[in-house]
Amino acid sequence: MTEEFLQYVWANSLFTSTRCLSTKGKEVEILNVGLQNRDAGPDFFNAKVRIGDVVQAGNVEIHQKASDWFRHGHEKDTAYDNVILSVVADADMEVRDSKGREIDAITLRYDVRLWDEYIFMQGVPVEPRCYRNLRRVDPARMDMLFTGYAIERLERKCGDIKIILDETRNDWEDCFYRMLVRYWSGNVNAEAFAQLARDLSYKKVIRCSDNLFRVEALLLGYSGLLTGLEQEDDYTIALREEYEYQAAKFHLTAMERARWKYMRIRPTSFPTVRLALLASLMMRFNFLLSAVLEAEHLPEVYKLLDVQASDYWDSHYKPGVPAARQVKRLGNSMKTVIVINAIIPFLFIYGRERKEERYCDKAIQWLEELEAERNHVTEAWTKQGIGLKSALQSQALLQIKREYCDAHRCLHCKIGGEVFRSVVK
Repeated sequence: MTEEFLQYVWANSLFTSTRCLSTKGKEVEILNVGLQNRDAGPDFFNAKVRIGDVVQAGNVEIHQKASDWFRHGHEKDTAYDNVILSVVADADMEVRDSKGREIDAITLRYDVRLWDEYIFMQGVPVEPRCYRNLRRVDPARMDMLFTGYAIERLERKCGDIKIILDETRNDWEDCFYRMLVRYWSGNVNAEAFAQLARDLSYKKVIRCSDNLFRVEALLLGYSGLLTGLEQEDDYTIALREEYEYQAAKFHLTAMERARWKYMRIRPTSFPTVRLALLASLMMRFNFLLSAVLEAEHLPEVYKLLDVQASDYWDSHYKPGVPAARQVKRLGNSMKTVIVINAIIPFLFIYGRERKEERYCDKAIQWLEELEAERNHVTEAWTKQGIGLKSALQSQALLQIKREYCDAHRCLHCKIGGEVFRSVVK
């Protein structure tokens, strides 16, 4: 038995009856469990109970054993003088406040199946940990909770974007640029792309945007990927010469080539190819943000991301190394990654910060319109019979895993709460 579990049972009124006897034989009726306090002081504020014929309002303290009251030093702390009820699993002794007043106590009674389910969730190695009774949760209720967790994830991302806004002194275009570049190549090279966007400002890039070759040279040269080449050709030599000119003009020091990864990546996702595609996107960056904000429908956004690398990359994946001909375009799956992880969170915080709810509403609407993502997290839930209707729900599952499943915080998860309630129905 844990104190956290007992607090959960009390907070959610999962005890077997609102009427019981105190350890002294007094009749006790629980009228209101109060508000849980997660800071210092009593566990629950503003509870209301009837003890005998007297209705009392005040605080409630919960322990595994009554003797924990003294082990925690509450008998010396005046902050606990307004406790009207001690709730315990084991009433091994009487408790008193700092004035010597004896505090009424009850032993918390609950269905043993709750504890059994909690122990199962904490120990099972399979996710979601609540899978044993997950199908008993009402689907309509599940949909509502998914929406809440998707918004919670958006709000968490807003915190990350706020850091970027602070770094850029509220330059929305710079923030948008950093978000796009951060997710331009998925997870493998995400940090390298984020560094590039942080250190090579969009203003320097768009100063070259009158010519695609110059933008390519700037991005590839700054990335460090024009050095230490396996082979060279006239194009790569020209790229490097152009970058050296730009580097001298802007006082640039290139990134380390070792920052970029090629292992276990399909050639179409090589950082060199992604940077060539990014160069094409930067040719239209001057109007990109306003176009995204004005877009009403997702296909408009996908069209804005419809970029193709220059002709050289039709026959190359790495600079100087010829390959079978294939036109390099940004595929729909990568566009979806960018929309979900960069554009939608940006829209959401843009609406929040500027108090224009239409952008927040549009962000959520677009998540609902996109198909659910397929990954190991979503597959774990679909195996348990939970059908996913949209990216809003798959994003919710990522939030649940990160904040609750991985941390074994089943008692803090609303879906876990629904499972607990279903167990004792």
